[in-house]
Amino acid sequence: MRKSISICLLCLFAALAVSAQTNDSIPKSRSHYTLAAGAGWSHYFSNMDLVPARNVQKDFVGLSFRFMWEPEYRLSLGLETGFYRIFKVDSVLTSEYTMHARMNMVPLLLVVRMRIADNFYLSVAPGIVVQFSQITGIGDKIQSTQYSFANFEACASYLYPLGKYFMAGGEARFFYIGKTNDYILSVNAVFGVKF
Repeated sequence: MRKSISICLLCLFAALAVSAQTNDSIPKSRSHYTLAAGAGWSHYFSNMDLVPARNVQKDFVGLSFRFMWEPEYRLSLGLETGFYRIFKVDSVLTSEYTMHARMNMVPLLLVVRMRIADNFYLSVAPGIVVQFSQITGIGDKIQSTQYSFANFEACASYLYPLGKYFMAGGEARFFYIGKTNDYILSVNAVFGVKF
């Protein structure tokens, strides 16, 4: 079902881009590249409670980095990565023992973005996710790395040009993690450079 929705969204973007080529009211410019970095609030939505909710922190600062190739048309392609802390748990097990657990995520995504109106963009991005887990406080430190291959991001961006080479704005993104069937919602302030 999720694959069908993703394929339909990509086809819709492609159809809108093709239909917009002949009658595009947005001024065209030559092909260029942009590099953007963002930082902001992210929240983790878990599909199950592993420990009592009072011990779990799910709100953190997330970082995103995006490189885009933007031709003179509405559709553009790029790569995205970032760093998100998924959750943090600090628990007192007994008077002598405490437990500290962390899980972080680094996505590696292929971005398909469409310019909907001046300065407003919608994008979809499938890709892989590397998850890093660490537990300390009970014996030796336990670390693990997991890979998730069925992931999907949808993002809405507003990027306002600040002169010829710079832009600033905001992004709201919804990220689905396939391996754990969980979600991350993120709202970022973004600064970009065009070259």
